Amino acid sequence: MTRPAHLVLARKYRPLKFAEVVEQTTAVRALQNAALEDRIGSAYLFFGPRGVGKTTIARILARRVNCTNPQQGEPCNECESCRSIIDGRSLDVIEIDAASNRRIEDVRELRENVKFQPMNSKRKVYIIDEVHMLTTESFNALLKTLEEPPEHAAFVLATTELNKVPETILSRCQVFTFRKVPLHRVQEYLAEICRNENIEAENDALFWIARKGDGSVRDSLSFLEQAISFCGNKVTAEKVRELAGVYPLELFLQLTGLLLDPATPAQELATPVMEIFDQGGDLNRFIWDYLDHLRILRYIRSGVEDSDFLGIPGSQIQNIKSTALEFDPSRISLIFDEIHGLLTTAFFLKLRNSYESRILIEMELLKIHDRLKKPSVSGLLSKIQKLSVSLAGQDARRSEDLMADLQEDPPGPSQSGPGSKPESTGQARKESSSAAGKPENPAQTGTGGLSGSAGNDSIPIEDELQKQFLGTMVDPDSVPNEPEE
Repeated sequence: MTRPAHLVLARKYRPLKFAEVVEQTTAVRALQNAALEDRIGSAYLFFGPRGVGKTTIARILARRVNCTNPQQGEPCNECESCRSIIDGRSLDVIEIDAASNRRIEDVRELRENVKFQPMNSKRKVYIIDEVHMLTTESFNALLKTLEEPPEHAAFVLATTELNKVPETILSRCQVFTFRKVPLHRVQEYLAEICRNENIEAENDALFWIARKGDGSVRDSLSFLEQAISFCGNKVTAEKVRELAGVYPLELFLQLTGLLLDPATPAQELATPVMEIFDQGGDLNRFIWDYLDHLRILRYIRSGVEDSDFLGIPGSQIQNIKSTALEFDPSRISLIFDEIHGLLTTAFFLKLRNSYESRILIEMELLKIHDRLKKPSVSGLLSKIQKLSVSLAGQDARRSEDLMADLQEDPPGPSQSGPGSKPESTGQARKESSSAAGKPENPAQTGTGGLSGSAGNDSIPIEDELQKQFLGTMVDPDSVPNEPEE
């Protein structure tokens, strides 16, 4: 006895009822209500990305319209009409691929056949997939049929590019927009299927499979099928990343750390690119993935931790938070801008092979590293703020010491000889200042009483900052005055 042919997951788990459709609640609710109230329209247009259920819902609607034993808003899927549509042998549900039947002769044939009554069903249902591929003449020929369709006919048009469908066609249809399925919802759906199939799958593995599907349930199921073939009954995140060609997080964190470290040798900076080149990896994909990593890094440094929004599992978010705690957000943005400019350069150069890409990437990384060696404005402001706080703290401690000395030894006439008390600190500084010809009032120094170094000589904070960041100090008295008028 021959074994039955393997049925892929995308077909095995194709929804047969409205309730089984993943998301798309707007279209499902509207069509169910129309079926319950017997208000099925003559023409519908489903617009949305691939693999989100447009054709599936069109088939469910065709079964519900012709079902002899409907269950409220759902088809029974057991009567002869439902079984014939499920098996693809119904003569009253016609599926047309507009990509390969786009000529005006094909539409004229449809117009002639639509006049005939259904053979075994209540209504004829025409499902035209990729309707935007029809020519202008074909659209014009279809328009008359949509304007005055026979009572026994219903049309369901499906497209991924609504802008290519003429307004005259759209005005004759009820338009429903299908959206991408959220990543976490696809992950939950995949986990349910793995339980039904007795497949052990890690949560992070299902996350990467769902992300690979990019909001398409069908594409996610196809990649899950591939992952099961590669991993067996135990699907792990590491093997799924390898299968999907996802570069490890550690590689991008290492590269970012090398770029931000001024002491990184040039050869070490080029090592990640050289390793990918030697392994035959796609350098263009590497650059796009690195841009995505920089985007994620920038958002995490701003406090964003939504896994669906960032597009990485929660475990990686925590890893990035602990590793990239000291990364300057402004410098991350600078790296992003430079790498994005690299893609523009590569596009105009029309690089022919990966070696040319490697040269361009390596030189760009060296240029970014040299640029990051220069102090940033935010970095300088941070250092100035820290230095100002430090200097203010030092002056506050000196003021406390001075007050303590004054309390222990009040100012008074100096005494000499055995048993006499030493001269007070305040009096000594006052006489020293007078002897040097300097003002006694600290406000006259322009420092507000803050000092920048130990000892009797007071250095204003402004002079200390000039010496730290300009390498010299400018004497205000040396600046020539403006000539009098």
